[in-house]
Amino acid sequence: MKRKADYFGAAIGFIISCLILFGRWIHFQGAGYTIFGFVYKVHKYGGIISFSKVFENVETVAATERSIVPAYFFLFLPILLAVVLIVRSVLLIKGKKVSVLTNFAYWIGLFYLMTVFLAPYCISVPFFASLFLMLADYIGTRLILEGAEMSRQARELKQREREAKLDKIRRMHFPGRYSKDFYEVVFANFRSNLRGYLLFIVAASVSVALFYVLFGALALIYMMNPDLNLMMTSGIFKIFSEVLNIVVFLSVMLLVLIISNYIKTRMKNYGIFLGLGIRKKTLWLVIALEYLVCILSSLAVGLLLGNLGFPVLKYLYLQSQGIRMDVPTAYQVVTLVTAIAFLLMTGLATLINYHLFEGVDITSSAVNAAKKEGVPKNHLFLGLFYGLYCIYAGIRGFIYGHWMEGLSRVAILLFGALLILYCGGGKLVPWFRKKKERYFKHMFQVLPWKYRFKTNAKYLFLLFTIQTLALSVYLPRLSSCLISAHGEELYPYDFVCMAHEEDSEFFQEMKKDYDIRMETYPMVRIDTLLSEPFSFNTLIRSTNGGMFFPLGQQVGISETTYQKLKAEAAPKDKSILHLKGKEINVVFQQDSSQRARLLDWYVSPMEHLGYDPHLRAGRICYYDLLTRDTLYPPYQIKSQEKRILTGMFHNGDQENIVVFSDEHFDDLLKSVEGRLDKEPSPTQLVTLHTTKEEYQEISDKLTIFSRKNASDSAWDATILPYYAKQVQKPLAEGERFFKEIAFSATIFIMLLSSLFIFYLKFSLDIDDLRRRNGLLEAIGMGRKGRERIIRSEMAMHSLWPLLFAAAISVIFFTVLPAMRLFSRIEMQYYYITQLILLLVYTQVYHLGIHFLEKHFIKVICTREFH
Repeated sequence: MKRKADYFGAAIGFIISCLILFGRWIHFQGAGYTIFGFVYKVHKYGGIISFSKVFENVETVAATERSIVPAYFFLFLPILLAVVLIVRSVLLIKGKKVSVLTNFAYWIGLFYLMTVFLAPYCISVPFFASLFLMLADYIGTRLILEGAEMSRQARELKQREREAKLDKIRRMHFPGRYSKDFYEVVFANFRSNLRGYLLFIVAASVSVALFYVLFGALALIYMMNPDLNLMMTSGIFKIFSEVLNIVVFLSVMLLVLIISNYIKTRMKNYGIFLGLGIRKKTLWLVIALEYLVCILSSLAVGLLLGNLGFPVLKYLYLQSQGIRMDVPTAYQVVTLVTAIAFLLMTGLATLINYHLFEGVDITSSAVNAAKKEGVPKNHLFLGLFYGLYCIYAGIRGFIYGHWMEGLSRVAILLFGALLILYCGGGKLVPWFRKKKERYFKHMFQVLPWKYRFKTNAKYLFLLFTIQTLALSVYLPRLSSCLISAHGEELYPYDFVCMAHEEDSEFFQEMKKDYDIRMETYPMVRIDTLLSEPFSFNTLIRSTNGGMFFPLGQQVGISETTYQKLKAEAAPKDKSILHLKGKEINVVFQQDSSQRARLLDWYVSPMEHLGYDPHLRAGRICYYDLLTRDTLYPPYQIKSQEKRILTGMFHNGDQENIVVFSDEHFDDLLKSVEGRLDKEPSPTQLVTLHTTKEEYQEISDKLTIFSRKNASDSAWDATILPYYAKQVQKPLAEGERFFKEIAFSATIFIMLLSSLFIFYLKFSLDIDDLRRRNGLLEAIGMGRKGRERIIRSEMAMHSLWPLLFAAAISVIFFTVLPAMRLFSRIEMQYYYITQLILLLVYTQVYHLGIHFLEKHFIKVICTREFH
């Protein structure tokens, strides 16, 4: 059989090699090429880049994201596969072992297949035939070698399943009935465990209520601003997706822990039921019903809380905006979406805990003891060093560089904290045990770590992570939202237009016909290489030349124009920029609630990571790495500020103000005007003030102006020829309202998660704590002394994570105003608000911990445990 399998594999290898080397592997522009034929043709044109420039249209490549360039570079893989398969086939004919070559061939084929899916190559029939033959080689060889054995095993398995089924029928046969006393015992046990059900329902219902409020707030803002494109521009969906991910993660984690605790505490009761004679099938039915009742009760309570709380928030928001009419909200849709989201999360948490149902023997769960967990011993110094580096890198990456408040940097910091906790704990436990005096003095704090190191480290890290995210990220963000400017301050003009030269007559006629105050300033459209943080989506949308999407679009003005606009916005500010050459001043038009950002997010792996933004005056054009610095030359940022000069139209993402020296601006304007025939671009910044009575008429006029200059939005539909105050202001206020709701909900669920995790940790350790308390009582220690020991052990998981998280948060919330370019007054309000929120958070947390400690001390120090 082995020789037959060898000949089969050799034949398949030769066939695949022939398909690779002689088949028309590449299809390009209607013609088929063999690999070597295509390589020869590319070589005639001087390389793949030159070949691509001749035969491919850059705009088509960018639009379709299909190019022959990556297909060419990966052609070495099928050639290498053909060589490997030929060598393998020859060795198979000679009867040699080829397992290494076979595995190597499979990996080459798999990697080439992955590259095909990552980039849409122009592939043909021989590729699919080769893929099918590779599968045939693997399956056919296995069938030839193991076909008889597999058939025998299948017959034996079928016989065992038949015997097991008959045995199960015999064992499950139950002709009698359960007695009345049995049911009384079962229901009495259920009643005695109501506290466990209550914990499950309270924790889950809070998650449901928070989800209801989040979805309700999003629905309310959408009902007030039904234009989906404008909502996307406002950034509401970005905030929603980020907060939703955090809340979902915390909710699932909380449900996993609660379900785990619920199952572990109930397992002993289930073992007792089996001892009383209940059948396993009936017991699983009872467990399922009990679990389902808890889930449905949690859903009902959570929806009730959401239906009571959200209308109050809605009323307060509408009153604050001066809206007296009722805004309809699709409560039925919100309820349905919330219910579906909760059931999906519960299902995920149940799947994560499935091993507890599958791997735990209920019959012995009543007497099983927890296993000892060893203290780590290997590579501790290396882990400590790397952990410290990760904390440093996380903090530095959050403050500096191209990440700017990125949560990925916080994740790196938390990973460093985990290494320090794990490796530092591995060093501290033996250190305490070296001297008897030190060990006996801290024995009751060290013992839990000596025997339950991983469990204690897990809960401590979870608590530290939650406190760090709450104190370092979401409390500062909530503070910055609460102090943000009102809508009137964010939009000083009724309309702001980006006009072309030929639009001058249109605006002069409008000025004659209507009672408006109009100012016109020279401007140029300024384009940046990338308008958002670099991400995976940015990478997959890039072209083979290194062009990323979306490109940014800003407003370029001269220093003289800047002084005029600033005189309108801040008459008392008489400062002068004194720009020279390619120096620029960047004015981010955003409020305090918007995150810190860069003018240009572009990062090239082939250059230094210094921050000199690449800017182009005029219309966006295509570029590659060779033409980038010519078409988008770098500029030096002399200064940056956060100020509203025309209006917050893209939350600081786009439509910011870039100020040039007067001389350099004149050169840019002349350059743009010289290209207007081929590249039409706005050259006039027009601001309009109007009366309430004429606002709608002017808006209708500007709609005609917008249609005429629709080409300005060709690259990005959110970049408009004009912006209207009455459209942008409700979006900004709605976004701020949603941020306040979202961040508050996130902080609230983090606070509750920390309290629940603390409760779960010590509820699982309650038996050990009671035995230890009984031992200390037996040797004569008084109640106060025993309570002090219990409180010191609990402080390890309640106080220390909060203190360390607070120490780290000082760095984050202190530098945030500088990163976001707050004014001095904004800084004062921010720090006061942050201090108040921090005091409220810590006091609520301390109050919750106080009651939990009081509860556990009462349970531990009494002789009866319920």
